[in-house]
Amino acid sequence: MKIAYKSSQIVLENTTKEGYLVVEDGRIIEIIDHVENCDVVDCGDDRILPGIFDTHNHGALGYSLMSGGDPLQDKKTVLSYLKGIASQGVTSILPTSDIGLFSVIADLSETSEGQQIQGIHSEGPWLNRVGEKGIKTGYAEVSLDTAKKMVRLAKGKLKLVALAPEIPGISEIKDYFLSQGIHVAFAHSDCNYEESMKAFDSGISVSTHTGNVMTGLHHRDIGGLGAALAHPNVECEVICDGKHISLEMIKLYFKVKPIERFMMISDCTPLSGAPIGRYLMFKDMYATITPEGFCLTDTGRLMGSTMPVLYGIRNLVEVLKMPISTVMQMASLNPARKYGIGDKKGSLAVGKDADFFILSADYKIKETYLKGNKIYDAKKDVSLFNPDFFKNASAH
Repeated sequence: MKIAYKSSQIVLENTTKEGYLVVEDGRIIEIIDHVENCDVVDCGDDRILPGIFDTHNHGALGYSLMSGGDPLQDKKTVLSYLKGIASQGVTSILPTSDIGLFSVIADLSETSEGQQIQGIHSEGPWLNRVGEKGIKTGYAEVSLDTAKKMVRLAKGKLKLVALAPEIPGISEIKDYFLSQGIHVAFAHSDCNYEESMKAFDSGISVSTHTGNVMTGLHHRDIGGLGAALAHPNVECEVICDGKHISLEMIKLYFKVKPIERFMMISDCTPLSGAPIGRYLMFKDMYATITPEGFCLTDTGRLMGSTMPVLYGIRNLVEVLKMPISTVMQMASLNPARKYGIGDKKGSLAVGKDADFFILSADYKIKETYLKGNKIYDAKKDVSLFNPDFFKNASAH
């Protein structure tokens, strides 16, 4: 069935166009000024944007990507999570999970229900620091057997492994993943500039949440951050919520490195989308969800990320005044190209999958489509937050 979506603002790769986005059999067949002989959905002045590809996301709306040990329940959790991120405009995802969930995610990716899944992202287990004070985490034993187990359980779906390159013995692990066609990211590292550049020269091609949990810029050593921005072969993940990285710093990023080398991420936790309030998360750890939606500890520090990529899109368009087509390149097309699906995902173009969402002027998502099928409808999907979340995270 052929359907045309009419809008005054269809966001394409390099411009915004008024007209009709024509979809048939799950693909975009035309983007034209006039249509005949097909059903029309009139979106008015609501924008039609390419579906977001979030390559770094640990959970959302009360659903965690940590295995609960029950494969059937884990499957239900992941499916509910996928529905939740559809409400945030995400049509492609690399779930960032623990090893216990790899098989479930891999199996789901082969089903019609799991078509948003484009692979698996493993942040760790070989990380060397946490937070901006460089607190050591204590990393997992460096074991090639563990790396091989990760690959085996992921069943060909492991696309990205993030690690700290200074950990003794980690080079063998890194080289193994690269030999399997898996991208390796620089993450949670204390490396200085020279050490970081050597790591990138050795095949590490992604910078995890650039600017966070790495050595920063200094006039005598520009650190891991400087290396990530300076190295020509590195794609930089970036959280654009304005809290993890100031918008002024992000603006500087874009002056140093081409836009084509940035991928907007959420790095969201299950607290993304939680109601305003204070919650007991662990035996002695409280988290407060602010009216803006950020998650803070009782000392006022950020406790993980809670804002979807769409929040960052709004920041870049409305605050930094960047063209929305440029911003969507970082939110959709760049990650699609990096992970080998740029020929069918990442932008609204003839021949590509009809992955898109409809966005109001005040940045509310009305509908999300995956291969032409509606997977989220704001009028109907009104209660997506995990009802069981508060059993473990009591409100205070």
